[in-house]
Amino acid sequence: MNSTHPPQQAVHARVLTGAGWLEGQFHLAKLHAFSEYLAHHGWYPLTDVVMAKVGLLPFLELSQRETLLVAVPPEAIPPPSPLERHDVSATLLLPGGSVDGTLALATSLRLSDFVQHTTGFIHVKKANVKVWADNAALYFEDLLVNPQRLVGVTEPETSK
Repeated sequence: MNSTHPPQQAVHARVLTGAGWLEGQFHLAKLHAFSEYLAHHGWYPLTDVVMAKVGLLPFLELSQRETLLVAVPPEAIPPPSPLERHDVSATLLLPGGSVDGTLALATSLRLSDFVQHTTGFIHVKKANVKVWADNAALYFEDLLVNPQRLVGVTEPETSK
């Protein structure tokens, strides 16, 4: 075992990139939260990558700026914040698609303010992803969306 690297964990994920969908294994330190890892690294080493139009890639170094969203198993999602929160239904517009789902926001925070000031990937629950080029819709229980790749977001309607 290499003493300069902490113990690693592999997280299997499905990823929508600027080049299309892929599936593979992310590799990160066991003590890192997956969403924090995504937020603070410019490149992600993946292994056992499968891309429909490319085939099997034993290794791929994936750019954060080309990572639109990441579907991960529930155990890769951090526990909810202890702050008082409310669920907000929203549509997140991506280049070439959209995500409809639910976000847990601090009670006093608007969706647009949250998106403008967030520093990490956005956790969307019960997410329906539409990729227009694929003419397909996919459902994911938990999804992490790169806010730097968003074209826009909807504001939930408020009572007047």
